[in-house]
Amino acid sequence: MNIIIVGVGNVGQELVSRLSEEGHNIVVVDTDSKKLENIIDHYDVKGILGNGASYEVLEEADAGAADLLIACTPHDELNILCCMVGKKLNAKDTIARIRTPEYFTLFQGKELGLSMMVNPEHETAVDIARALKFLSAIKIETFADGKVNLAEIKINETDALNGTELKDLASKFNAKVLICAVERAGKVHIPKGNFRLEAGDNVYFTASSKEIAGFFKETTGSKGTRSVMIVGGGMIAYYLARELRRMGVKVKIIENNEARCRFLSENLHKVEIIHGDGTDQDLLVDEGLTRTDAFIALCGLDEQNIILSMFARSKGVKKVIAKVDKMPYYKMLRSVGVESIVSTRATTADQIVRYVRGMQNTVGGKVNKLHRIVNDQAEALEFGVQSDFKALGVPLRNVKLGKHIIIATIIRNNEIIVPDGNSTIEEGDTVIVVTTREFTDDFNEILG
Repeated sequence: MNIIIVGVGNVGQELVSRLSEEGHNIVVVDTDSKKLENIIDHYDVKGILGNGASYEVLEEADAGAADLLIACTPHDELNILCCMVGKKLNAKDTIARIRTPEYFTLFQGKELGLSMMVNPEHETAVDIARALKFLSAIKIETFADGKVNLAEIKINETDALNGTELKDLASKFNAKVLICAVERAGKVHIPKGNFRLEAGDNVYFTASSKEIAGFFKETTGSKGTRSVMIVGGGMIAYYLARELRRMGVKVKIIENNEARCRFLSENLHKVEIIHGDGTDQDLLVDEGLTRTDAFIALCGLDEQNIILSMFARSKGVKKVIAKVDKMPYYKMLRSVGVESIVSTRATTADQIVRYVRGMQNTVGGKVNKLHRIVNDQAEALEFGVQSDFKALGVPLRNVKLGKHIIIATIIRNNEIIVPDGNSTIEEGDTVIVVTTREFTDDFNEILG
């Protein structure tokens, strides 16, 4: 595909990295010559210096032949204008990164040349809220319109899963789940039935929305989150508080800016707003840090969020989530027990890359959705099965799969099937595959 990316800040750079890996033809546009030079030096892309809302600049970028134009500058209005000009030049699809909540209401359904609007703060808040449904969950992704969950947990010494072989899961626990990937000492395993789980493993499993709660309760004793403390009252905190209140969770936000506290108080119903310095450890303890179920660090600086999350962890908070955009910090945080990390940069890029995959699906591809897991060492892919699959109707015990591949879930007529040797794959099914291999969009690649 021919893709134009306007703005090569954090999100733009992440998109260039992801999309160039997948073999797309990319043109990047920015007004900062140093950023452009850096991108061109590291990736096989074409760079154009100039304003992405300029007719002449987008003509030079060959917007008329573009399958997709992505505008991800820091300015909402500029992103919208870029998309409008790009559409005028016959770019097929356009995506604008937009932070201002009012613009979503204002432009919804309007003929402004926008195929999609992405709100980084809202998407990050939704990710956090999903992870907070269960205290033991590090992260939860969804497939098949929310019918299937892909959850990550870390096994502790006291967990019922510790020492369990996968072939014994069904007899030991009532919930129907399939463990599809395990990270142990930095190495990824696509496990078979004789694989024994150990304390310290990061385990990824799929389950229906109905089954996941029972599985968490049986294996980790984890219940839902009842109370959350948030430090930092920006837009992520605003969206997150709204999501959590819908879930019935008690929320407290600590924010240093008085005007922002006033905004939050006026716009959030039944949320406790504290005006104070969230980096003050005494204040955190006084406001109930040691009694809260979960602590979320959403300050503007990664370094502050890291320090705060480490402090909360040291005080025994059951679940700690930190917003961190700098990837090198991830490994350090995990080493001190902060497993749940979110990034507006990665979240935005994830959503746009999924949209690109969806566009490919309409022109012959078959991948409906993709999530990168195990620190990008594996992928979970959602396929729509078509008539050209070579093993239609064959029991899985008779299907030779490729190495490092597991069929995690089959969805047929809205029924969630945890596959076994007798299961078959039929035309029209939705199938979730987990693999450490690289895939194109051909479902037949799962075969050995």
